[in-house]
Amino acid sequence: MANEITLTTRLQVVNGSNRYDSENLIKTLDQAAIGGPTPGYVTIGTTEETITFGELSTLGWLRMLNLDPTNYVQWGFATGVYGGRMRAGEPAYFRLEPGTTLYLKANTAAVKIRCDAFED
Repeated sequence: MANEITLTTRLQVVNGSNRYDSENLIKTLDQAAIGGPTPGYVTIGTTEETITFGELSTLGWLRMLNLDPTNYVQWGFATGVYGGRMRAGEPAYFRLEPGTTLYLKANTAAVKIRCDAFED
């Protein structure tokens, strides 16, 4: 089969005279093997935690969603180095590099996130 994954993105900003509207991008992608979503719901504390994806042979797309109503979560790919942040209620989508370990740390209090990784 082909085109098992559909990714839809659009970014719109309206802030006074600052206006931006990207095109609505719909991208279909192939998935070579069935795998995911994994690991699912995860509670992240204020001490760094790692997420591994041992159930998947070849890492593909990852969708994370911060389910906390107040606190943010930092994420990155090396211990203590956080290049990303999800504020309360925010998502993050990206393709994982093979062999990746994901490092996450909550701010102020533990948060629950939805972490769905899929086979490439």
